[in-house]
Amino acid sequence: MLQYDLQFEPRTAIKSQALADFVSDFCPATRGEAEEGMLTIMGSQDSEIWTLYIDGASNARGAGVGLVLRSPKGDLIVQAIRCEFKATNNEAEYEAFILGMQMASGLKVRNLRVYSDSLLVVNHINYEYVARDSKMIAYLKIATEKKSKFRTFKITQVPRDQNVEADALATLGATFQPTELLNISITHVLTPVIQKEPDQNPV
Repeated sequence: MLQYDLQFEPRTAIKSQALADFVSDFCPATRGEAEEGMLTIMGSQDSEIWTLYIDGASNARGAGVGLVLRSPKGDLIVQAIRCEFKATNNEAEYEAFILGMQMASGLKVRNLRVYSDSLLVVNHINYEYVARDSKMIAYLKIATEKKSKFRTFKITQVPRDQNVEADALATLGATFQPTELLNISITHVLTPVIQKEPDQNPV
Protein backbone atom coordinates (compact mmCIF):
# COMPACT_ATOMS: atom_id res chain seq x y z
CA MET A 1 0.00 0.00 0.00
CA LEU A 2 1.35 3.43 -0.98
CA GLN A 3 2.17 5.95 1.73
CA TYR A 4 1.22 8.92 -0.38
CA ASP A 5 -1.90 9.81 -2.33
CA LEU A 6 -0.95 10.01 -5.99
CA GLN A 7 -3.09 11.71 -8.57
CA PHE A 8 -2.51 11.30 -12.28
CA GLU A 9 -2.92 14.41 -14.43
CA PRO A 10 -2.60 14.16 -18.23
CA ARG A 11 0.00 16.36 -19.91
CA THR A 12 -2.38 18.82 -21.53
CA ALA A 13 0.48 21.12 -22.48
CA ILE A 14 1.80 18.89 -25.24
CA LYS A 15 -0.55 20.20 -27.91
CA SER A 16 -0.06 23.79 -26.82
CA GLN A 17 3.69 23.35 -26.85
CA ALA A 18 3.59 21.91 -30.37
CA LEU A 19 1.60 24.91 -31.56
CA ALA A 20 3.93 27.30 -29.76
CA ASP A 21 6.86 25.65 -31.52
CA PHE A 22 5.09 26.07 -34.84
CA VAL A 23 4.35 29.74 -34.29
CA SER A 24 7.88 30.33 -33.03
CA ASP A 25 9.27 28.86 -36.26
CA PHE A 26 6.69 30.31 -38.65
CA CYS A 27 6.27 33.76 -37.13
CA PRO A 28 9.06 36.12 -36.11
CA ALA A 29 8.35 35.96 -32.38
CA THR A 30 10.37 34.70 -29.45
CA ARG A 31 9.51 31.30 -27.99
CA GLY A 32 8.17 32.94 -24.84
CA GLU A 33 5.88 35.22 -26.83
CA ALA A 34 4.70 32.27 -28.91
CA GLU A 35 3.91 30.15 -25.86
CA GLU A 36 2.08 33.01 -24.16
CA GLY A 37 0.06 33.69 -27.30
CA MET A 38 -0.88 30.04 -27.75
CA LEU A 39 -2.16 29.79 -24.17
CA THR A 40 -4.67 32.47 -25.09
CA ILE A 41 -5.61 31.02 -28.47
CA MET A 42 -5.85 27.36 -27.44
CA GLY A 43 -8.98 25.84 -26.04
CA SER A 44 -11.32 26.35 -29.00
CA GLN A 45 -13.71 23.54 -29.82
CA ASP A 46 -13.61 21.61 -33.07
CA SER A 47 -16.88 23.20 -34.11
CA GLU A 48 -15.59 26.76 -33.81
CA ILE A 49 -14.72 28.65 -36.97
CA TRP A 50 -11.46 30.47 -37.65
CA THR A 51 -11.29 33.23 -40.26
CA LEU A 52 -8.39 33.99 -42.58
CA TYR A 53 -7.92 37.11 -44.69
CA ILE A 54 -5.33 36.73 -47.45
CA ASP A 55 -3.81 38.93 -50.11
CA GLY A 56 -0.93 38.82 -52.57
CA ALA A 57 0.82 41.78 -54.15
CA SER A 58 3.28 42.20 -57.00
CA ASN A 59 5.06 45.38 -58.03
CA ALA A 60 8.33 46.57 -59.51
CA ARG A 61 10.18 45.86 -56.25
CA GLY A 62 8.94 42.30 -55.76
CA ALA A 63 6.06 40.14 -54.60
CA GLY A 64 4.55 39.77 -51.15
CA VAL A 65 1.88 37.96 -49.17
CA GLY A 66 -0.29 39.17 -46.30
CA LEU A 67 -2.09 36.83 -43.87
CA VAL A 68 -4.48 37.71 -41.04
CA LEU A 69 -5.73 34.67 -39.11
CA ARG A 70 -8.37 35.24 -36.44
CA SER A 71 -9.24 32.62 -33.80
CA PRO A 72 -12.83 32.08 -32.59
CA LYS A 73 -11.89 34.09 -29.49
CA GLY A 74 -10.73 37.04 -31.57
CA ASP A 75 -6.97 36.52 -31.23
CA LEU A 76 -4.97 37.50 -34.30
CA ILE A 77 -1.93 36.02 -35.98
CA VAL A 78 -0.65 38.34 -38.71
CA GLN A 79 2.12 37.65 -41.19
CA ALA A 80 3.90 39.68 -43.85
CA ILE A 81 5.83 37.45 -46.28
CA ARG A 82 8.25 38.45 -49.01
CA CYS A 83 8.60 36.19 -52.05
CA GLU A 84 12.24 35.98 -53.11
CA PHE A 85 11.26 35.17 -56.69
CA LYS A 86 9.38 36.86 -59.50
CA ALA A 87 5.63 36.40 -59.37
CA THR A 88 2.66 37.90 -61.14
CA ASN A 89 -0.18 39.29 -59.08
CA ASN A 90 -2.26 36.14 -59.62
CA GLU A 91 0.67 33.94 -58.59
CA ALA A 92 1.17 36.04 -55.45
CA GLU A 93 -2.53 35.64 -54.65
CA TYR A 94 -2.16 31.86 -54.87
CA GLU A 95 0.97 31.97 -52.72
CA ALA A 96 -1.12 33.82 -50.12
CA PHE A 97 -3.86 31.21 -50.19
CA ILE A 98 -1.56 28.20 -49.93
CA LEU A 99 0.71 29.71 -47.26
CA GLY A 100 -2.39 30.72 -45.32
CA MET A 101 -3.64 27.14 -45.51
CA GLN A 102 -0.28 25.93 -44.19
CA MET A 103 -0.43 28.31 -41.24
CA ALA A 104 -4.00 27.35 -40.33
CA SER A 105 -3.35 23.63 -40.79
CA GLY A 106 -0.21 23.84 -38.64
CA LEU A 107 -2.32 25.33 -35.85
CA LYS A 108 -4.73 22.35 -36.07
CA VAL A 109 -7.60 24.52 -37.30
CA ARG A 110 -10.54 22.32 -38.31
CA ASN A 111 -13.09 24.84 -39.62
CA LEU A 112 -11.94 27.74 -41.75
CA ARG A 113 -13.49 30.66 -43.60
CA VAL A 114 -11.20 32.42 -46.05
CA TYR A 115 -11.67 35.90 -47.48
CA SER A 116 -9.76 37.14 -50.52
CA ASP A 117 -10.18 40.04 -52.92
CA SER A 118 -8.86 37.95 -55.83
CA LEU A 119 -11.80 37.10 -58.09
CA LEU A 120 -9.65 34.69 -60.10
CA VAL A 121 -8.36 32.62 -57.17
CA VAL A 122 -11.72 32.47 -55.42
CA ASN A 123 -13.52 31.35 -58.57
CA HIS A 124 -10.80 28.79 -59.37
CA ILE A 125 -11.12 27.24 -55.91
CA ASN A 126 -14.92 27.32 -56.07
CA TYR A 127 -14.79 25.64 -59.51
CA GLU A 128 -16.52 28.57 -61.19
CA TYR A 129 -13.51 29.38 -63.41
CA VAL A 130 -11.36 26.84 -65.24
CA ALA A 131 -7.58 27.16 -64.79
CA ARG A 132 -5.88 27.05 -68.18
CA ASP A 133 -2.36 28.41 -67.66
CA SER A 134 0.12 25.72 -66.58
CA LYS A 135 1.18 27.64 -63.45
CA MET A 136 -2.42 28.31 -62.46
CA ILE A 137 -3.20 24.61 -62.88
CA ALA A 138 -0.25 23.70 -60.65
CA TYR A 139 -1.26 26.24 -58.01
CA LEU A 140 -4.88 25.09 -58.09
CA LYS A 141 -3.87 21.47 -57.57
CA ILE A 142 -1.95 22.30 -54.38
CA ALA A 143 -4.68 24.69 -53.23
CA THR A 144 -7.30 21.96 -53.60
CA GLU A 145 -5.17 19.55 -51.57
CA LYS A 146 -4.71 22.15 -48.83
CA LYS A 147 -8.39 22.97 -48.43
CA SER A 148 -9.31 19.28 -48.25
CA LYS A 149 -7.48 19.01 -44.90
CA PHE A 150 -10.20 21.02 -43.13
CA ARG A 151 -13.45 19.61 -41.76
CA THR A 152 -15.37 22.60 -43.12
CA PHE A 153 -14.03 25.16 -45.56
CA LYS A 154 -15.40 28.14 -47.42
CA ILE A 155 -13.73 30.88 -49.46
CA THR A 156 -15.44 34.14 -50.33
CA GLN A 157 -14.42 37.02 -52.55
CA VAL A 158 -14.59 40.42 -50.82
CA PRO A 159 -13.92 43.98 -52.02
CA ARG A 160 -10.43 45.29 -51.43
CA ASP A 161 -11.68 47.79 -48.87
CA GLN A 162 -12.81 44.85 -46.72
CA ASN A 163 -9.36 43.26 -46.89
CA VAL A 164 -7.21 46.23 -45.95
CA GLU A 165 -5.08 44.54 -43.26
CA ALA A 166 -3.98 41.64 -45.46
CA ASP A 167 -3.49 44.04 -48.37
CA ALA A 168 -1.22 46.27 -46.29
CA LEU A 169 0.84 43.29 -45.12
CA ALA A 170 1.20 41.98 -48.69
CA THR A 171 2.31 45.42 -49.91
CA LEU A 172 4.81 45.57 -47.04
CA GLY A 173 6.27 42.21 -48.04
CA ALA A 174 6.46 43.18 -51.70
CA THR A 175 7.96 46.62 -51.17
CA PHE A 176 10.75 46.33 -48.63
CA GLN A 177 14.11 44.83 -49.49
CA PRO A 178 15.93 42.82 -46.76
CA THR A 179 18.43 45.64 -46.16
CA GLU A 180 15.60 48.08 -45.55
CA LEU A 181 13.67 46.01 -43.02
CA LEU A 182 15.40 47.24 -39.86
CA ASN A 183 13.12 46.04 -37.03
CA ILE A 184 10.23 45.03 -39.28
CA SER A 185 9.68 41.28 -39.05
CA ILE A 186 8.94 39.75 -42.45
CA THR A 187 9.13 36.08 -43.39
CA HIS A 188 10.91 35.24 -46.65
CA VAL A 189 9.96 32.36 -48.94
CA LEU A 190 12.69 31.34 -51.36
CA THR A 191 10.76 29.38 -53.98
CA PRO A 192 7.16 29.23 -55.22
CA VAL A 193 4.96 26.71 -53.44
CA ILE A 194 4.49 24.82 -56.71
CA GLN A 195 8.22 24.05 -56.74
CA LYS A 196 8.59 22.59 -53.25
CA GLU A 197 7.12 19.94 -51.03
CA PRO A 198 3.52 20.83 -50.07
CA ASP A 199 4.17 20.88 -46.32
CA GLN A 200 7.51 22.74 -46.43
CA ASN A 201 7.35 25.86 -44.28
CA PRO A 202 8.63 29.31 -45.28
CA VAL A 203 12.17 30.28 -44.30
